[in-house]
Amino acid sequence: MERRDFLKSLGLAGTLSLAGLYTHRTAWARHDTTRPAPPQYNGQKGATGLLRPFDVAVDSRGRLFITDSARYRVTILDPSHREVSSFGSPGASVGRLNYPRGVAVDQDGLIYVVDSNNCRIQVFDEKGTAKRVVGSIGSTGGCLSTPQGIHLGAGSKLFVADTRNHRVQVFDEFELTAVVGELGDANDQFRLPTACRTHGDELLVLDSKHGMVKVFGPEFQYRRGFGNPGIGAGQLNMPQGMDVHPDGSIWIADTGNNRIQAFSPEGKPLTVVGKLGSEPGEFRGPTGLKWHNGSLFIVDSGNGRVQVLRDNAFEILVL
Repeated sequence: MERRDFLKSLGLAGTLSLAGLYTHRTAWARHDTTRPAPPQYNGQKGATGLLRPFDVAVDSRGRLFITDSARYRVTILDPSHREVSSFGSPGASVGRLNYPRGVAVDQDGLIYVVDSNNCRIQVFDEKGTAKRVVGSIGSTGGCLSTPQGIHLGAGSKLFVADTRNHRVQVFDEFELTAVVGELGDANDQFRLPTACRTHGDELLVLDSKHGMVKVFGPEFQYRRGFGNPGIGAGQLNMPQGMDVHPDGSIWIADTGNNRIQAFSPEGKPLTVVGKLGSEPGEFRGPTGLKWHNGSLFIVDSGNGRVQVLRDNAFEILVL
């Protein structure tokens, strides 16, 4: 499906069709101000059972894994989005969590959790039993400082946004193989990177303080970047989450601006979704994003919920 056809299928191109959503036709300075009918709404606002969710992952069976930072746990939903289990409790010993953030699930069903304030990655089985710990507090290679984002790449590669060390670390078979970036303002440097993804032969890094996405080649050489800090369309305000649609479009949780933005692979602004609020399609500090089978799962952290955008409608998951 062509990118514009895909956006049309969601109601995100051409005629405005969702409350809290506007699209650009000819110039970003001009927004459609038509007041459409509200989107469909399923579920009860505020009844999610989540306190401060941060990220979401989806496995091959359609189950959801949601980190809840304020409850120090991971909540698991079945494909019908009913809670089936959770694991985690506060602490620093193996198996315990301290402000979990990023989450990913591999093809074997192992759950990778960014145990942010413990400065490590923990790997759990489906029962919540810790199987492996990656990293410890520090700034040398392989050590972490308040990491946030995680991504499972091809093969056994693991990418970690090592946020307060201002870099991305790359592991293969849990062994450190590369360090990308350092603190600074040059093209290949970061200030508080919060998320990372691979697409094709490229690594995309969400450079939060710079309000940018930076793109690196297969040898982690800088290729290009887009975005800048601000509140206008196409600008980013301390973004926390990112995912890449199969068509290559890049979707960003523009956290400080309480919205979601989409960009073309080249960095051209495509769509802005949402605004500050608690209605369906509105957000308070959105963080994690995940595309799965045509649905976009959005962690609406400040509202304590997960919203799903599918078939031109928002659904709020009720736990």
